Amino acid sequence: MLKRILIGGGALLLLLAAVVMGRTLMIPAASLAEAGAPASIDAEGAAGRLAQAIRFPTISHQRGADPADIARSNAAFEGFRDWMEVTYPAFTDATSREIFGGHTLLYRWEGEDGALEPVLLMSHIDVVPIAPGTEDQWEHPPFSGVIADGYVWGRGTIDNKGSLIAMVEAAELLVKRGFRPQRTIYFAFGHDEEIGGGEGNKAIAAALMERGVRLAWVKDEGGMIGHGLLPGVSVPVATIGVAEKGSISLDIIAYSKGGHSSMPSPAAQTAIGRLARAVERIGDAPFESRVDGATRGMIESLAPAVPFLQRMVYANLWLFEPVVRGVMERHPTSAAQLQTTIAPTIIEGGNKENVLPPEARAVVNFRIHPRDTAAGVLEHVRKAVDDPEVKIEPLDGVREASSVSNIEGEGYRLITRVIGENFPGTISAPYLVVGGTDSRHYLPITDNVFRFIPIHMGPDDMARFHGTNERVSVANMGEAVAFYVRLLEMLDEDDRAR
Repeated sequence: MLKRILIGGGALLLLLAAVVMGRTLMIPAASLAEAGAPASIDAEGAAGRLAQAIRFPTISHQRGADPADIARSNAAFEGFRDWMEVTYPAFTDATSREIFGGHTLLYRWEGEDGALEPVLLMSHIDVVPIAPGTEDQWEHPPFSGVIADGYVWGRGTIDNKGSLIAMVEAAELLVKRGFRPQRTIYFAFGHDEEIGGGEGNKAIAAALMERGVRLAWVKDEGGMIGHGLLPGVSVPVATIGVAEKGSISLDIIAYSKGGHSSMPSPAAQTAIGRLARAVERIGDAPFESRVDGATRGMIESLAPAVPFLQRMVYANLWLFEPVVRGVMERHPTSAAQLQTTIAPTIIEGGNKENVLPPEARAVVNFRIHPRDTAAGVLEHVRKAVDDPEVKIEPLDGVREASSVSNIEGEGYRLITRVIGENFPGTISAPYLVVGGTDSRHYLPITDNVFRFIPIHMGPDDMARFHGTNERVSVANMGEAVAFYVRLLEMLDEDDRAR
């Protein structure tokens, strides 16, 4: 009997090994190839016009900002709008323009076939402010738009004027060639993306809904072409965001009787003690962690680009998912892909060293994974804290996680085909955007939002995003224009072939 069990167990192990090896061998290793823009693309001209766009300090400000700063930004947005009209006359003549929220621009390029659902290409005009005290750390002034050492330098080159200018350059070029799309193409350029997009793209989405417009798909920012950003991956990876996390901030307020510090209650019963215990309990109750959804799709897509043993793991997540999850959980960036995250961001309590405050407050921000909900987060936290003397309420601005876009549909497949053609040797992979974009406002009128810009980013570039010395190469601008030219051409080819 024992011998039969051992033989049977050995046979099962051999079968398991055969399945694992077979699935691994079915995936060929990826090859690295050089990309480049076609000779017909004027990369230097596009870079020069991007440099001009950077010189408009289109900074988005939160409510309550200095009126003088707001006035300067308003002037910059108006200047940018006028500059667009002068710089891209063919695009301007081929499209109709509407203005939302004072400065957000919506262009409509009428298609020949009104029965086809329109496509919307997004970018944003606004940029984040320069962090005080860092101005002297820039190699070139942040709004100078200097072209040096093969790069355009300045705030907004990566986020997100580089992609915006590439879109319009492509459309301008195509109009001059006599191109007219089969389906209507919208271009939405927001002025308040960095503060949520409430007056810009949210208003556009509402207007389109009222007009009965249904979008086939939307393409926004969120992913890019990464080089050396993922362990073991030797080829460039085009990350295409197919979903984004939600967000909820909870107000945690702990109460006590207060009084004089010379006659304290036990530390745990003071407001600050209760608050500290509540925050600790929240941290000790993490949300479920799984390799699923967009993250699973990303890992499976990367299998051709990793060494053989790693490929074996990626190709067989049905068996090795706990191993992959354990590795990802060691690093905050990858761990955020797996679960709803917990981040205490504000703590307040007391105003004098010898007075026990009657209440103490903390704010904890949660980035909601698509498998969770805001209501579920609130219930989870209240259960974890389990203290009637601690009040837990959501702050304004609750945002649910987005739905997951279809990676088997026409929009995703088109984008990956264009990436493959324009950036040979690059692997396309779906992924979960852990931050937020204003493309979420369009989800009531489309099922598919894809978040990708054709900008190269390496390990040294990540700190430039919202940071110091933001830049994009002149060559990359040529590639980005070529990407959008081909995207519009291939979309039209597919439409005409129907």
